[in-house]
Amino acid sequence: AKLAHPEKVCVNVMGDSAIGMVGMDIDTAVRNQIGIITIIFNNGIMAIETPSLVSAHEKFGANYQGGNYADLARSLGAWSQRVEKPAAFGKALDEALVVAAKGQPAVIECIVKAGYVWPGRGEPAQ
Repeated sequence: AKLAHPEKVCVNVMGDSAIGMVGMDIDTAVRNQIGIITIIFNNGIMAIETPSLVSAHEKFGANYQGGNYADLARSLGAWSQRVEKPAAFGKALDEALVVAAKGQPAVIECIVKAGYVWPGRGEPAQ
């Protein structure tokens, strides 16, 4: 989307499972100076996939996640911020918008409670 319309703000919103699948796209964005903003909701668990992973979780703890994705993004050359309190999100987003406008990818990792459910996926988010 950002390549098709470089004048527009492009924001990716994903969970911690998704970043495990597409995280290296941050490296591509850094190398090519694509100023995208990625917001990661980190609840430490593959929540959406949980019903599909019952036996894998029981045997291997397969749906537990870990990691500091803000540190990962920073190590790849992106600007990043880890947000642990909702009140800090606005400032982080303002900074990300400035950085992305200059062509540097920005990542905001939001730590959310373990029981967080995405809106539209089961019970409403709290």
